[in-house]
Amino acid sequence: MPIFRSEAQARILAWLFLVPDREQPIATLEPVAGVAQPNTLREVNRLVEGGLLRERRAGNARLVSANTASPYFEPLVQILGRAYGPAVVVPRELSKVPGIELAFIIGSWARRYHGEPGPPPNDVDVIVVGAPQPRALRRANAQLEEQLGVPVQLTVITSQEWVGRTTTFIQTVQNNPYLTVIDKTGAAR
Repeated sequence: MPIFRSEAQARILAWLFLVPDREQPIATLEPVAGVAQPNTLREVNRLVEGGLLRERRAGNARLVSANTASPYFEPLVQILGRAYGPAVVVPRELSKVPGIELAFIIGSWARRYHGEPGPPPNDVDVIVVGAPQPRALRRANAQLEEQLGVPVQLTVITSQEWVGRTTTFIQTVQNNPYLTVIDKTGAAR
């Protein structure tokens, strides 16, 4: 996103803002930022100085977390969630899995995405429609959890179940906000 100083800065903010109770040593943010440790440290220092991150010391370690008291917290959560959150990461990973016709983010992530107020979600719920290869789906699930830093629950149903609304669960999903992230049928809302 061109509104952020760097991709590393945006990734650090997304990692900490999208799970605001996460507190992490700066030294472990290098893989998140995708840059060398000195650059990661520079970005974190700028974010702390700007009031977007909080820091505290625990022995020799500097721990950082989202500054939820910042007036920019809520707007940044909205921007980061759309640019770096599940709406981007889930389709990128699931598109690698053969046999998926449709995929939807449901639950609290979908509700927040559509503007419903509430606390940040602690997990991501995804409906997968089709006949995905189980091993590839497990790999994708592990990648999603690693990239998002929260549990990801994948529920697989058949296309007949989705179209036929055969269970109360599917009816409930379809009657609540959800976000279509993969549609190889062209028929989803």
